[in-house]
Amino acid sequence: MENTLLNQMHYPHIVGIDISKMSIDVTLIDSQSLKSHSALYSNDSEGFQKMKKWIKQHGNDCNEDILFCMEHTGIYTRNIVKYLLKRGCKVWLESSLHIKRSMGLVRGKTDKIDAERIAKFAFDHQRDAKLVKLSHPTLNRLKDLMKTRIRLQKGLQSQTVAINELTKVDPKAGREIERVSRQAVEGLKKSLVKVEEKMEELVSIDKQLRALYLLVTSVKSVGKVLAIDLIVYTDGFTRMLDNRKLACYCGVAPFEYRSGTSVFSQPGTSSFANKQLKHHLHMCAMNAVKCHKELREYYLRKTEDGKSKMSALNAVRNKLLHRVVAVVKRGTPYQEKLD
Repeated sequence: MENTLLNQMHYPHIVGIDISKMSIDVTLIDSQSLKSHSALYSNDSEGFQKMKKWIKQHGNDCNEDILFCMEHTGIYTRNIVKYLLKRGCKVWLESSLHIKRSMGLVRGKTDKIDAERIAKFAFDHQRDAKLVKLSHPTLNRLKDLMKTRIRLQKGLQSQTVAINELTKVDPKAGREIERVSRQAVEGLKKSLVKVEEKMEELVSIDKQLRALYLLVTSVKSVGKVLAIDLIVYTDGFTRMLDNRKLACYCGVAPFEYRSGTSVFSQPGTSSFANKQLKHHLHMCAMNAVKCHKELREYYLRKTEDGKSKMSALNAVRNKLLHRVVAVVKRGTPYQEKLD
């Protein structure tokens, strides 16, 4: 059994890294001896250099013969991923939920233990590794701006909703709070406009992204916000260029729920999705049903066939994604069918 397992190994060394703001816990597994080694380094260039020397001491010089696996932890993974990719290493970013659920029932948690579990996960599933590539610099800037836009929107919504609710209960107090908050609210609105202008500017000066943007927005009812979202989250449509995969990621792919003869419910979407992308897609679908004749007729046909309004609207969301993927694959703008 052990010999069969070893014959299936692809990488001579597997490294699992648990990343935090200040440090990285590293576990290295030797695929031949099945021995593991652990170490702790700072999450900066000095720590990365020390990690490289440590790995070299165990027989690998951080090249393409080694697989690094780590969880998505936002901006804290950015520098180490860039460092490893520039040296030709193979990097696999996996969701923490996927790693956790693959382990079954486990007890205890420390950063060192997490690194060991990540390394064990990568060792067992290395054949399924989804390797990342060095990100397009403009895409990284767009991603940062997009997250800033989300934070500004949440701040603006929080402030305006609080003022409106207070005004309904106590008009005098509401007007006072609105007056003292006016400058902050206007500042948030101006910052939001500037962020959106900067996003459009970055897209316009990058020929590759500009071409993708024009293709995606050629689909009726797909606006600039959704177009940029899709470009960013698919890394310029270099991944998830499949209707079903993209629909799953956006949370609009329906799944069946049934077991035996007693457990059954209507097909529904999963909560495991990109909520922001799903929201923007939903808004575009709502606009399509109101303003786009063909999609409105499609929506009405679904409801007449007995579908609920939400189910019919979800079908519109899927159709929009299907058209986006089609124009990107084809490389030509969407053409409306003539009657």
